[in-house]
Amino acid sequence: MKKQFLMGLAVVAAASMLCGFDSAETLDSLSEKMAAADVDLKSMSMNMDLNLDAALNMSDGTNTTNMPITTAGSMQIDYTLDPIAMKMDGSFDVAALSEGQTTPVESYMTTGEDGTMTIYVKDPTSGAWAAQSDSSGINIKELMDSATGQALSFSELAEWGLNFELAPEAADVDGTECYLLSGKIDSTTLNTILQKASETTGQDLTADENVSMVLSLLDGIVLNIEYYIDASTYLPAKMHMDLNGSDLGMISSLVNQMVAGASAEGAASTTVELVLNDCTIDTTMAYNGVDEIVIPDEVLAAPNADVDVSSIADVAVEAE
Repeated sequence: MKKQFLMGLAVVAAASMLCGFDSAETLDSLSEKMAAADVDLKSMSMNMDLNLDAALNMSDGTNTTNMPITTAGSMQIDYTLDPIAMKMDGSFDVAALSEGQTTPVESYMTTGEDGTMTIYVKDPTSGAWAAQSDSSGINIKELMDSATGQALSFSELAEWGLNFELAPEAADVDGTECYLLSGKIDSTTLNTILQKASETTGQDLTADENVSMVLSLLDGIVLNIEYYIDASTYLPAKMHMDLNGSDLGMISSLVNQMVAGASAEGAASTTVELVLNDCTIDTTMAYNGVDEIVIPDEVLAAPNADVDVSSIADVAVEAE
């Protein structure tokens, strides 16, 4: 009996060693294991931290004025998948020209028996709650159930211009071994996405003047992404995104054109430079730790307005 017990311990120990970082893992094999792990999710918690350190430098050729702009925010977001519900709680500190303001953020989301979604938002000034229900008839539960385990693989993402690289060594996230995937989204990526979307829809999205204008403004902007996958569960443990290293020349150029157009004839010309010192978002994730999201009675009693979310795109088109 003792020998069998020791043999059992040896088997468990060997199995546990197989559930860690594997240098032979590839993007494709990682995609399959991540999709399988996603099927067992019941709840998720995310902690998101945002930091922005930027400035506007304005010069009339003689004097230069520096206007710093900073934002720091932290959000805690909890989800349950059966029933589908969400709670978000946090705050943002925004400062410009040495004047700061803290804005609290609090909201809830629930789904009814028919799968329709209702969002509750708290006014940061008055403290009053307001509700908005989706009247489009979309069943959110059926939509999410159909999407479970159906995420695009990294190979498929590459076809859309989203290329990731898998680091050869394990990364540490608060003592947890993780696979590290890194990638970036830039104007080239966005062009590829638009071309693929055009092929799918049969409509040339790149021919739209508004789309072309936005793409030109984003030329030089680079979103860097680091994605950490738990080596034992194959679930995302952390994500880091930043815009650091981006070239804001095109945006600064547009601002200068607007300033020049608004200046009175004969007034001294002013040039504006947008400087980005730091812009980062860090998100950590935990799973199956939220049993229930309880919404207070005062929130549930908030006045409600039906909103058809499926018509938002139509409204935007009509507004043009």
